[in-house]
Order: sequence, then C-alpha cells, then structure tokens
Amino acid sequence: MKKHEIRKNAYKFVGKILSNQHSIERAVKEARLQPGGHSGGGGGHAFVSDPTAQQAVRLAMELKAVTLDDGWTLRWPERWLKVVKCAYENCYPYEARAMRYYYDGHTAVRTGEQYGMDQSTVYRIRAEFLHLATELACQYGLVRVVSDEELRA
Repeated sequence: MKKHEIRKNAYKFVGKILSNQHSIERAVKEARLQPGGHSGGGGGHAFVSDPTAQQAVRLAMELKAVTLDDGWTLRWPERWLKVVKCAYENCYPYEARAMRYYYDGHTAVRTGEQYGMDQSTVYRIRAEFLHLATELACQYGLVRVVSDEELRA
C-alpha cells in the first residue's frame, strides 16, 4: 500500500462509520437482545447451570463484531459508537447538530440551507469533524494513519 493510502483509507472508513451510525446502533442492540451462551446442563456433577449469570457475563463483554443490514461486518462496534459519541460531544453543539444532519444522509448544500451556512462552511466543519473522529479512532486503536514500517523508521 502506498504511503498516504493508509491515512486516506482511515479517513474514508471513519466517514463510513459516521454515515452508518444508526445501522451500527441497531445491529448492536439486536446482538445484545439475542439469547446466547450455554444454558443446558452437562453430564458432570461439577457443572452448575446459571443462565442469569451467563447472560450477565455475555452482556458485560464487548461485542467483537456485528453484521449490518447491508452485509457489512464491523469489528468492535461499541468502540466505534464511543468514538462517534465522543466526536459529537467534543465539538460545538451547533456544528454537532449540522454534522448529525449531514451524516444522516443530507448533502452539504441541504445541510447549509438547514443550518444557515454556506457550502464551504459545511465542508470546513465536516473536515474538522472527520479529523477529530479519526484522531479518536486512532486513540481507541481502531485505525492507523501510517504503516508499522513507518513507525519503526
């Protein structure tokens, strides 16, 4: 992979996460509602079936992956949702509302009309927001912006 492709792909991936926030939330909720874990007894006398404890442990564990409605499998969805939440919480409220609107599928033109800003302002806010979200994703260990070889150099 070329030197700048890793960084470009990281930003592209974070943008995809932002655009799919609601689908990710729905997939996490569905995964959490599904029954799981072993609930039957075994042949040995030492095994004690405790479905309530098993359910509690399962709910406390972080989901490793979910599959969204379009078939896309996302690893560490709850970490990604923390990144999204933190990004929205760490920008100005008015800009956060505009970015929610934008990432809900509206164009920059429509977002500008809705929030009383010109298209270039929407693009500037989007760029800053995407930078913040990508930085947070790096902090959570979800994306890389340079290769391992470049870090070792």
